[in-house]
Amino acid sequence: MNKSIIAILAGVGLVASQVHAGTITISATGVTSSPIFVTSTLGSISVGTELRIGTFLNTSALTSTINTYKAGVTGTGLTLADAQADGATKKSLLYNQTLSWLESASNFTSIVSGANSISQLGTTASGKFLFNNTASRTVNGVAGTYAGANGTIDVTYTAYGPGTGSQLWAWFATGTEIAIVTDVSWLVPGSNTAGLTVGTAQLVSTGSGNASELLLATYTDYASGSDLISSVAAPVTLEVVPEPSTGALMLIGGVGLVALRRLRKV
Repeated sequence: MNKSIIAILAGVGLVASQVHAGTITISATGVTSSPIFVTSTLGSISVGTELRIGTFLNTSALTSTINTYKAGVTGTGLTLADAQADGATKKSLLYNQTLSWLESASNFTSIVSGANSISQLGTTASGKFLFNNTASRTVNGVAGTYAGANGTIDVTYTAYGPGTGSQLWAWFATGTEIAIVTDVSWLVPGSNTAGLTVGTAQLVSTGSGNASELLLATYTDYASGSDLISSVAAPVTLEVVPEPSTGALMLIGGVGLVALRRLRKV
């Protein structure tokens, strides 16, 4: 092989060996003053639920998707039970449609899936970051068991598709509810030697100068103990539209006959 080619290849190898990936620390544990992720009924998130972290490629489309989800559905039927069943079906469909949009590579680029390595104790999964532990957290003076997500991912920032400086979002789906949050400090660093912390400690009720931190979540402030960040379920409105009674149908028919006779006389 040509010596100059060997020298070039050796140089490439040297440069590659000097590339150090950066570390993203995920700290969504709810300890000390950090809020806890919970469901809309204030229950714990199931251990093993995936916490997605990455970039939404079109924020206006994201806003539209969120607004559609927040608007919810209307369940209709001849009885209350029918309306409830129809509402449940439509709600499930809306949830699945929203989740499908969020998961689509055309809309969301995961910084976790491209990580060189993921370090988590407890419940783990290849290429995913999970709620991996449960512990007692004090909420408004009352202790309870809640799930948290903590660990680190090792990434090469310069290889991240949306690029350095991109805004990161964290989101999860419970099977019936969705939460999407972000913070102005969650920006992909411009250097592989830099580190970044993504966690609930940055999420506060007043925001960090960004009014859209809780894009699909609700924040509950407590005077003591940990605050709560709740996932959101699509609302359901019920509308009962019963069939006309026999008497009403006869009355309508009678009015129609009278009108028809008058038309014939004209």
